[in-house]
Amino acid sequence: MASSNPGSPDPSGTPEAAGAAPMTPTRGILRLLGYARPYLHVIAIAVVFSLLYGGGLTGRAYLLAPIIDEVALPNASLSSLDDLREAGEVDPAEVQRERDALRARVQDNFTRVFIAGVGLIFFMPAVRLFRDYASDWLMSRLQVDMQADLGAKLLRLPLAHHVRESSGDFMARVGSDTHLANQAQKVVFGEVLHDGALIVVALGAAFWVNWQMALVLLCVGPPIAIVLRVFGGRIRRASRSRQRQVSEVTQRLVRMLGGIKVIKAFHAEELESDAFSRSLKRYFRRSMKLVRNRVLSRSLVELASQGSFVMVLMVGVWGVLQGVWGLTLGSLAAFITISAMLYRPARSITSFYNHIQAAVPAAERIFEIIDAEETPADDADAVEIARIERGVRYRGVRFSYGREAVLDGVDLEIGAGEVVALVGRTGSGKTTIADLMLRFWDPDAGSIEIDGVDLRKIRRSSLHDMIAVVTQEPFLFDDNILENIRYGRRDASFDDVVAAAKAAFAHDFIVDLPDGYETLVGEDGDRLSGGQRQRLTIARAILRDPQLLIFDEATSALDAKIEGMLQRAVANLMRGRTVLLIAHRLSTVKGATRIAVVENGRISAMGSHDELMEKGGLYRELVDLQLSSD
Repeated sequence: MASSNPGSPDPSGTPEAAGAAPMTPTRGILRLLGYARPYLHVIAIAVVFSLLYGGGLTGRAYLLAPIIDEVALPNASLSSLDDLREAGEVDPAEVQRERDALRARVQDNFTRVFIAGVGLIFFMPAVRLFRDYASDWLMSRLQVDMQADLGAKLLRLPLAHHVRESSGDFMARVGSDTHLANQAQKVVFGEVLHDGALIVVALGAAFWVNWQMALVLLCVGPPIAIVLRVFGGRIRRASRSRQRQVSEVTQRLVRMLGGIKVIKAFHAEELESDAFSRSLKRYFRRSMKLVRNRVLSRSLVELASQGSFVMVLMVGVWGVLQGVWGLTLGSLAAFITISAMLYRPARSITSFYNHIQAAVPAAERIFEIIDAEETPADDADAVEIARIERGVRYRGVRFSYGREAVLDGVDLEIGAGEVVALVGRTGSGKTTIADLMLRFWDPDAGSIEIDGVDLRKIRRSSLHDMIAVVTQEPFLFDDNILENIRYGRRDASFDDVVAAAKAAFAHDFIVDLPDGYETLVGEDGDRLSGGQRQRLTIARAILRDPQLLIFDEATSALDAKIEGMLQRAVANLMRGRTVLLIAHRLSTVKGATRIAVVENGRISAMGSHDELMEKGGLYRELVDLQLSSD
């Protein structure tokens, strides 16, 4: 089911296919911000508390005006009254009354300022607590939502997309790209929201203190806008180049870790280390190009900010000395303090803008996946199917992964309850025939039918519910044995799992392990032997109890005892089922009802082992080759 998140696409396909506008920097950022739509109430909380915090900061700065004009300067004038009284130029009693009144007014003003200051001491930490928690909760949630959307989308993509793209690139998009995109979201819903609220409140306070000086303060805006305009495109292009290099570095690391045995066996550690180092150096060079543009833009904004500050200070001093605009020493001090609060967010605008521009390529890469065409939905008239009554039939199936045809007119029938083995040289198309049965791909021409119904007219969920697959390379999840077997039927009881393990001749080795069925198998099952892994995959298939089994036999690397055990497990698995068997060993081939020889993308011969040996041709050649090898 497609995600309902606002950042997610219409699942019908790519934006171009759906007639949507091409991805532009602005549209990419807006789509990133769209992930926050379900959390507007959290944003509202952050906005309210950001405004309150900005109000607290400006209120604290504004306290300078009454402290200077109503406390400090009047208090200084008390000494002037004392001088007048001592000089005897005025009535001493009148001076004393005026002095007492002034002192009372100063004390009253000081008390009010002191109470306001103490209130701010407790008010601002409490407000910041709610503001920061709301913002940080939102940032973490948005990254989780993006990664969840990407993970779900990767599972819905056609197999062709996974074949075409590297796993390292996918990992870079889910990891590095979502991190960068989340940084842009953090900038907007964190720093921009907080500093934007501060700018709004501080500008309002600046205009309230002295609107003429506030107009002078706004002169810093145009130079900053020019710097952002000039450097924004440079930063976006440098970031796009860097993110492509992140994918290359990640893919090389995945290849190194995946092929560590081969690397060590061929003593190629130094070779791979040098290649990895070259990739990292390319990443470093591209990163430094991005850093240069960021640093230069920040420095130019700093130049504009400092110049503006000095200009405001000089104009303000001139206004006080000239007695214009109603400026007092206290109001100027308050205005300078309030305006100083604006310089940090003004300088930060460059950093914010740079982060957003750097996130544009990450957004493009994320939405390339989100918007990619998914596995086609079932036809409206698709039917459910629960059993195979007559069998499976391939009719003139043609298929290619590119220009060169892999299958060129395959005709094959598999009767219900029949075991049909596919044999042929490597690359002849055996696995492709099986993959088409699973609808990993659809034929370019021809059809595949179950009981006369084209697979494209059968619901995928219904088709996959009746099929089990045992692959040549046994795949296990990094979980315990119980859950790996239960993956075949997730509602199975423990007794069902044990019965399947016994049928696969896996129970004995499982109970000998220290934790039994709770034993963790490790990544790719690397804590178990090859034979143990294969028996667990067979147990998983037995537990599923499928109508149709696709079995890619892989026993050639096992010793005779384990191979014999596996053959008996396979026999238990195939009993009473319709089986498409990709055969590699003569012992397995002989057990098949019929054998199909795949040659040059076609079924060149069909029959029992004895019939095909009598005919000669490719089958006899393969058997003789295996016998001589043994």
